[in-house]
Amino acid sequence: MSRDETLGFRRNTPVEGISFTLNEKLYRADSVYDVTTSLNDYIRDGAGLPGTKVMCKEGGCGCCAVTVTKPDHSTGKDTSFSINSCLCPLYCVDGWKITTTEGLGNSKDGFHPIQKRIAEFNGTQCGYCTPGMVMNMYGLLHQKPDLTKQDIEDNFDGNICRCTGYRPILDAMRTFAGATTVGQGLDIEDLSKSSCERTGKSCTGCQSNGSCNGDTKHTSKADDNHRMFHIVRGDTEWFRPRSLDQLCHVITRNGKTRKVCQVAGNTASGIYKHDEPFDTYVDLQDIQELYTTQTRRSSVVVGSNVTLTVLMETLLQFAPGQGYLYFTDIVAHLRMVGNVLVRNAGTWAGNLMVKYHHPEFPSDVFTLLEAVSARVHVLDHSTETESDHGLTEFLQLDMSGKTITRLELFQLDSRTRVQSFKISPRHQNAHAYVNAAFCMVVDSQNRVVGRPSLVFGGISPNTIHASKTEDLMMGKCLSDASLLQDILKYLFAELQPTQQKLSASPEYRRQLAVNLFYKFLLNLRNGEEGDNSYRPLSTSRQTFENVPSEWPLKEPMPKLTAPLQASGEAVFVDDLPAMKNQLYGAFVLTSVANGKLVDIDASKAVNIPGVVRFFTAKDIPGGNNALKQVSFPQQREELFCSGDVKHAGQQIGFIVAESQSLAEEASRQVSVTYTDTKTPILSVQDAILNNSYHANPLKETRIGAPEDAMAASISTVEGQCTMENLFHFYLENNAAVCVPSEDGLDVYTPNQALSGVQRAIAAVIGQPCNYVNVTVPRIGGSFGGKNIGTAPPCIAPALAAYKLNRPVRTTVGLATAMEMLGNRGSILAKYQAGVDGDGRLQAVTVDVYCDCGYTSNWVYNYLGILADIDGGYFCPNRRVRIILCHTNKPTSQSMRAPGNYPAGFIVESVMEHVARFLQMDPDVVKERNLYHHGQISSLGYEMKHCSLSRLWTKLQETAEIERRKAELDVFNKVIMINDTDQISWNLQVIRQIIFTGMYNHVGTEHEVDGTSVVQGGVEMGQGLYTKVAQAVASSLGIPIATIKVRPNTSHVGVNNFPTAGSSTSELAVGSALRCCEILKERMKPARKNFAEGAGWLTVVRECSKLGIELAAKHKWKPECEGGAYSPAYCAYAVGASEVELDVLTGENHIRRVDIIYDCGESLNPVVDVGQIEGAFLMGVGGLLMERVVYDEVTGRVLNNSTWDYKPPTCKDIPIDWRISLLPHAPCQQGIRGSKAVGEPPIMLSTGVFFALKHAVGAARYDVTPDNTFHESAAPMTVERTHQDIGVVVEHLQF
Repeated sequence: MSRDETLGFRRNTPVEGISFTLNEKLYRADSVYDVTTSLNDYIRDGAGLPGTKVMCKEGGCGCCAVTVTKPDHSTGKDTSFSINSCLCPLYCVDGWKITTTEGLGNSKDGFHPIQKRIAEFNGTQCGYCTPGMVMNMYGLLHQKPDLTKQDIEDNFDGNICRCTGYRPILDAMRTFAGATTVGQGLDIEDLSKSSCERTGKSCTGCQSNGSCNGDTKHTSKADDNHRMFHIVRGDTEWFRPRSLDQLCHVITRNGKTRKVCQVAGNTASGIYKHDEPFDTYVDLQDIQELYTTQTRRSSVVVGSNVTLTVLMETLLQFAPGQGYLYFTDIVAHLRMVGNVLVRNAGTWAGNLMVKYHHPEFPSDVFTLLEAVSARVHVLDHSTETESDHGLTEFLQLDMSGKTITRLELFQLDSRTRVQSFKISPRHQNAHAYVNAAFCMVVDSQNRVVGRPSLVFGGISPNTIHASKTEDLMMGKCLSDASLLQDILKYLFAELQPTQQKLSASPEYRRQLAVNLFYKFLLNLRNGEEGDNSYRPLSTSRQTFENVPSEWPLKEPMPKLTAPLQASGEAVFVDDLPAMKNQLYGAFVLTSVANGKLVDIDASKAVNIPGVVRFFTAKDIPGGNNALKQVSFPQQREELFCSGDVKHAGQQIGFIVAESQSLAEEASRQVSVTYTDTKTPILSVQDAILNNSYHANPLKETRIGAPEDAMAASISTVEGQCTMENLFHFYLENNAAVCVPSEDGLDVYTPNQALSGVQRAIAAVIGQPCNYVNVTVPRIGGSFGGKNIGTAPPCIAPALAAYKLNRPVRTTVGLATAMEMLGNRGSILAKYQAGVDGDGRLQAVTVDVYCDCGYTSNWVYNYLGILADIDGGYFCPNRRVRIILCHTNKPTSQSMRAPGNYPAGFIVESVMEHVARFLQMDPDVVKERNLYHHGQISSLGYEMKHCSLSRLWTKLQETAEIERRKAELDVFNKVIMINDTDQISWNLQVIRQIIFTGMYNHVGTEHEVDGTSVVQGGVEMGQGLYTKVAQAVASSLGIPIATIKVRPNTSHVGVNNFPTAGSSTSELAVGSALRCCEILKERMKPARKNFAEGAGWLTVVRECSKLGIELAAKHKWKPECEGGAYSPAYCAYAVGASEVELDVLTGENHIRRVDIIYDCGESLNPVVDVGQIEGAFLMGVGGLLMERVVYDEVTGRVLNNSTWDYKPPTCKDIPIDWRISLLPHAPCQQGIRGSKAVGEPPIMLSTGVFFALKHAVGAARYDVTPDNTFHESAAPMTVERTHQDIGVVVEHLQF
């Protein structure tokens, strides 16, 4: 027998495919799938199970989570955990058991406890993230059945929800904590599967069709005779060796002539997506020798296939041993690496290899291991010899033909102190701006023994140790404060950070690194351990008034579709099954922001097998305009660039192929030539400098005589504030499915404005509107990002389907969306305010410079600024002017409270500035200026039914304002710079005018069983369907279970306004109620034939006999003076925010938030509280961490991924979050006494910003004589926060 055969290597007889179970059913996948196919691709497209979602394909959002069961080669048993299916290669799962949310439960067989719990707690809104939340929890329960509440909160670090604010999700999941679970009689078996309706026991794999696969067993094709798994796909091969001998053989046979990629967890592919293509992939997961953990006389050795999760468990097991106490410090830091889904799949060795290939990567694993002098063992396959190396030495190796095999961690002297830090853009799932690990032996005389280890990441690709400082510290006494200050200065001089486009500034990273070492020294001197990651368990409280007399309307109930969202049965556009002859499309985008197209060469792309056609401007039969509205004049926005480039990311064309991945690859092969490229204008400041403006249809608003009043004011302040561009970051990607029909085109899309989409498509293809039928099943989050201004993802595939007469679909990924589609534009507001001696406003003038992008088509978004620039504060004399800036960016789009959010920020900046100038408490200044009933607003309307004074008084009582302020004053008075913390406080009020639109609604009753169907408005998480169903059930007196609210279609909801502006749910309810009144009026002749109390079904059937029409349609239109887009009423709210700031790093926690919202009489208090929470946290993201970063030369978006764009996660919510709806406050102008709630609460987030700003100001005054009011600039990132304090080395005292 040859050596090849002995090793199980049969090159000429590759395995035909793999087999695995998916939800207890056996699947086989053959070599038709490309080796880069992910498990997520197969689950959704191959197995047809769309419950598992997909968004970023980077492991950064968690919506693709599944639970896997696979052999644990270190124990010989199976192990179960959750992973990101988007990062897991399909060919890795041979022999695995995989569970998706469909495998847990469903509406036919019964829902799983986790699915039920998240629905019952109203933990879903749009529902797109929900299956991932469910599967993450399912995996956690398998990993550790006795979870604590803290465990649960810590391990939702990889799941993003843009809608809910996380609070109800965490509340639901924490009910599965050990003590609670036992008390409910649940155990891990109950949680493993849904209950079987036939037996009442845990399901063993029964399907809804009655078949059972629960006992199915199978064996991997690689099991027989230890044969190595080997599959060939074209010129690419995939190997899975089962021993180091086999691995050596594969590497030596392929390494010299082919590019080889060794695969373990594959999590790095989420960061570095386009590393060079490989010819050979070698899957290491079945090599048992690489899982071995062993102890030696003075060390612990861990195999390279050990995941980060298992490494943490292993280190904790050894930590009690002599010399290994520092393992607990390593584990504490490893919990901050990636997220739980990444740590479950990724290995420590893989993390080091990422650092090896990308020296700029701020690897926490490398920093930790290097600090404690760990060594890695490396196998050279050419010589079959193993050597061990320090981490720095490892980076210098030539790793071609080599594999990391082991990690060796050594016992440390009992006098050793180890501490590490990680400072990042947000608390969880973020790479470090700077990470640091320090290891130092200190004797009883407080003297440094030997050479300390000071390791930093994020400084520069070549900086690892602060070697000179290490030399300086040898033998030094830590009791000498003067010496320590000199050491800090020496370290500051030694560290020289490089400029990095997407990291923090060199100045911040340099001072931050020194501050982290200062923290370490303080802990050493004070005998403290220090925990850089500690945060208390979050708590919450929600209170609201019940109105049972009107139930089911106004009843606090979860969304009706929540269980279906949890089980994956709720269908989104990209979940629609593939159609026969279906094609897929991808956009080709410009790579410069300001220039001209010279040539587009798509020859390389269209010659790829499977690529069908490339569409450009010349292929458009109608008009080359992606925007077709009739409500107000708009500038042309080309579907495909015809010559003049307006912005980087502008659509050049649309390439169509046999698969989505092929279309995307082909799009990267299109070559584009430009000429006359110029420096782009990318900010409001650039526009001002270049005198670059749009024509402005908005007139300034003027109340009173502001100039005269300003001149007569006792005091005046003048300043400015800024907000940067923000991306919507919806979880469901923009998508479309376009299907030619016998006489038209059916389009399925998640768009808020289906009538606008219909018009735009019809205009582009040169057909009448009735040729196009648009259906919106539901939207997985939008926040304005899927309104008519972002229609190209619908229009381009519609054009291709029309021209090719074949179904065409597309999914626009996160990176493409961030470049191609507009976002919330930045603003710069310049203000002046005049006040009297008591701080009462006498005059305010504001010029607001708005970044519109290359057109000003959505200028009317800024009406919200004009309407709400006064916030909740009265001023008799005002002037507000909007200036529209022309920039080389996509047209700015609506985003949750598009004008009101910046308006709230501006007015709070003014009030805070006034208070600081007058040296008054901001709360006092705000209270003195609150609006009262009868005063005139900034738009000249009388303030009727103003509840601000009542809200303010109630907040003072329920939030215990005076007591807590006294406590904070005591705390902050004893704070010194070496205690690092500063706690601060802010009160804020909001007043947002709610504008009205017009909405269609249709109601139909079925004569057979009396059930109802309602249609109108788009459901995107705001609870519209649920509120409408509640209203119809209440009005008709029928069970809510008999009502279905169906997706909106353009041939039914003709000429509908977009679902936007907060009020659609309420207006849809009003329209549905009117439909009910129409039906009840029609049914009167039938009711007369029966005694009072006749059943609904009886009357409905009688109507059928009498020929009474049981379908009603009504278009709601405003009854208020002024018609559509006229003010209807005001939404009011107050809030109190308390934050804690680390002055040495800029990190902060929101300690407590109290909100009281005047919701009128809520149509559904549970849903509305969820809207408040979601809006508030989105606002926090925009004010503290989120921003879109552009390349100054090309204009391209740089942070177009989850790796660099960071919305809030569950550790960014308030630690103590209390929300109340104001009782006994019906709104006379609202629908059934209600008020809108979707957008206004976002403005309350300004309280967090200014509480943090207070803390910064107090800290700055502690270290400098500066007590002036600094410009309010959002987002106040950890970098900006730290730099505004102004801590420098000289301030670091011992």
